[in-house]
Amino acid sequence: MTLRDAEGRAEVPAGVPGAREPQTVGPRRRARRTRSPHPGVVLVRPDAGHPYWRARFDDPDTERTIKAKLDPLALGTAEARREWAIKKARSLARRRMELESGAARGTGTGFATAVGQYYEAHQQLRPRTLAEYKSATDKLLAWAERHGVQSADDLTRAKLLGFREEILNAPKKRVAKRGKRGAFRETRERRAPASLHRELRGVRVVLGYLAELDLLPKIHDGDLRRALKKLPLTLEQPTFLRPAEIAALLEAALAHDAEVFDETRAEHAGEGERGTTARYEPVAPFVATLLLTGMRLGEAVALTWSQVDLQALDHDGQPVGEIHLAGAGTKTKRARVIDLAVSPLLRELLGVLHENGTKRGKVFALTADAAAAAAKRLKARYGAPEAFSWQVLRSTCGTYLTNAPGIFGAASAYRSAKQLGHSVTVAEKHYVGLIRLPSAAKTLDDATGAAAVLLRLVDAENE
Repeated sequence: MTLRDAEGRAEVPAGVPGAREPQTVGPRRRARRTRSPHPGVVLVRPDAGHPYWRARFDDPDTERTIKAKLDPLALGTAEARREWAIKKARSLARRRMELESGAARGTGTGFATAVGQYYEAHQQLRPRTLAEYKSATDKLLAWAERHGVQSADDLTRAKLLGFREEILNAPKKRVAKRGKRGAFRETRERRAPASLHRELRGVRVVLGYLAELDLLPKIHDGDLRRALKKLPLTLEQPTFLRPAEIAALLEAALAHDAEVFDETRAEHAGEGERGTTARYEPVAPFVATLLLTGMRLGEAVALTWSQVDLQALDHDGQPVGEIHLAGAGTKTKRARVIDLAVSPLLRELLGVLHENGTKRGKVFALTADAAAAAAKRLKARYGAPEAFSWQVLRSTCGTYLTNAPGIFGAASAYRSAKQLGHSVTVAEKHYVGLIRLPSAAKTLDDATGAAAVLLRLVDAENE
């Protein structure tokens, strides 16, 4: 007779093949959960509403859940999606550790918006500085748009290196002949290192400010310096004008100011003598002032009569004159005093201008743009030296003040640096030894050899 169990199944004696082991009654064991190889990153299958694979994860910076579409071409297989998810999980873990260590948290601020914050906070920038920074950051924003840097959180040192390479490899542009106004054409030449450094410096300043605001979470200490480093430069001696060139420049300025119209409408109508109306705004006094004071173009353009004290006394109580520049109007934001004792003829010229002018407001009627146009005319039509520029007049003044033993003596480097508004190191590094001058020259009028032409200029203004 076959024995059966309670469920009606045939029982097999223990030890016989096919016999079942007795089962112990107790709690049922839970199935072991398989650990994800990419914790925190969930791959979402395609469905009717989303025909592509997606990834879901929590952003460590914003603490919001992000759903990102996966590229169906690059991540078309299960193995590729799995590898991508593993790398993403690791990067998220690293980011969480960085945040726990005190790293700046991402804000999601648009890159263009972040750059705009710099200009909103720095509205006191000098016009030329603002134009240079704008030109540099415009190129940065155009590059960012092409390379997918939409948020300030996306910018990294590696991407900045790519921007630097693009700037360095960009060809030089020239004005297109017979083209539309403002049109340029690319050339095979490379841009000068000075131009490249100007743009890199502007970008570095703006991004440095954004880093201080913690708007660039992936940019760390030293990244801007390494990613936007300068090119090695070959330093040449500064350009300055020799006495013969100075005389030629002043002669050209006098000829420029003597130019008149043949006949104006007012003169034709009987208002004034024919051929007496000046064609251009006078520039000779402006040229002499920059040459003999070393002022920057912007400082001279903004100079007012309230800053000029023609009765200032020297140590012996003799009137020599001074020009006082406020810190707000200088490039270095430091006030300085320009001693007119180095050029008695310039003091006399300014005195004549003061008597003949309005005695209020600006000393010169020229604007920066008008001065730039006048410089081009002086070289193109009146025989001014080709090396002439407003900046060259400043370096010329520094050269003569530093190397004329009869003006400042042993303190020439220090006194010329104070006169021009830069450091003594700059004077010693760039100007010392450029020219040999006689010790008998006690003023810039004599050292530059311009005394005779300056006297003619004073006489012309007195007429």
